[in-house]
Amino acid sequence: MRFALVLALLIATSYISGCISEKNLDDPNETTDDPILEPIDERECFEFDNKERCWLIHIPATATLEFCEHNSCPILVDMHGNSIPAEGQLQVSDFSRLTDPDHAILVHPEGIDLGWNHGRCCTEENDVGFILTMIDTIIEERFADQNRVYLTGWSNGCFMSQEIAALASERIAAVACMAGYVDEELAMGYSPTPIMEIHGVYDQFLPYASGAPAAAFWGGTLDLDEGAVQNLYWWADANRCSGSVPDVETAEWDYSIKKFTNCDNNAEVVLVTLNFAQHNPYLNDYNGTTDPVFEALLSGNPTGIDSSKIAWDFMSQFSKSSD
Repeated sequence: MRFALVLALLIATSYISGCISEKNLDDPNETTDDPILEPIDERECFEFDNKERCWLIHIPATATLEFCEHNSCPILVDMHGNSIPAEGQLQVSDFSRLTDPDHAILVHPEGIDLGWNHGRCCTEENDVGFILTMIDTIIEERFADQNRVYLTGWSNGCFMSQEIAALASERIAAVACMAGYVDEELAMGYSPTPIMEIHGVYDQFLPYASGAPAAAFWGGTLDLDEGAVQNLYWWADANRCSGSVPDVETAEWDYSIKKFTNCDNNAEVVLVTLNFAQHNPYLNDYNGTTDPVFEALLSGNPTGIDSSKIAWDFMSQFSKSSD
């Protein structure tokens, strides 16, 4: 019987194959029939577009095959930022403490060369196809709830989350991601999907008011001149929300919320503004760089707002079956 070792609470940001077991899903001799007696943390892989594509998967102890076959076990796909390994995203977002009580299967996929292709940046891979195929595999092997597939991510991973929602809305129950904008036209037949974006006012890499600096750095263009507020209104229009301004607004000393709630398919569109955060909106600092410039840029939100909890509380209330 194969069991992976339990992942440390704060995992190193380099690949640590000694602590995460690896499973090749293309091997017909590998099975997933064993009952789960403790949390499982594995590195899984399959071949996609003639390349090995991998992800880290965390399965809480409660999410046994028997339980998930008869109950809802959601999937949360958490996508890393550019040049950040999957382990680094796992450490900084720290979703398992929130998703385990809901029996959610937590997945951290890896982009080729640690980047995601959302059109303007950052690779030429079919990452939408990879992510959707990975989700199909997990649903089939783990009896995960196909009506409760959620996407989140940071920076490049937030762009990717919104791209998948725009192109494959029929598959995604909700998105709540950090420091990234939509960079894709809607697919024909788009179905309104709940969207939340969380962004720091002092973001120096992807500024709150405009994405142009990041687009110039990664994509060599200044075309992405929209900012967080424009992103909110873009999704409000896509989701056919009523009203020319958000119908819910909350303002506190360290954050504010703008929300459209009267949208088609009972969708909502939300912008959470962190008044003192930089590019990293999470509680945890990202410790995967020794560059002093990027180290300052990747420090966590100084006021202690739990952005991961805000995101999970938002996403987990939605289901495709209720559309």
